[in-house]
Amino acid sequence: MLYAAEELANAIIIKAASDYRQAMKELWLCSRSACSRHTIMECERFFKSPYFNMLTAIDGVWLMNKLKEEFETKTRKELEKCISPIIKNFRDSSVI
Repeated sequence: MLYAAEELANAIIIKAASDYRQAMKELWLCSRSACSRHTIMECERFFKSPYFNMLTAIDGVWLMNKLKEEFETKTRKELEKCISPIIKNFRDSSVI
């Protein structure tokens, strides 16, 4: 029974990390995405919550910072390579 509870806890954390990654990508691609902002805020609240601490011994703030670091060093660069110049120009001009 303990094994099943650990598997469930791990699945919850993996899903939150996956949602956080996806929301960061979507927000980078569309800086006006309210849905992505909401998802990021929900995930960050979860990573800082007592519930997260109950599920694992991992520090939630540490995990959140690692996911942000991964996005900045890897994912963002991959997205910049793939994005077309037309979309990049539109994206850059919409930030203004």
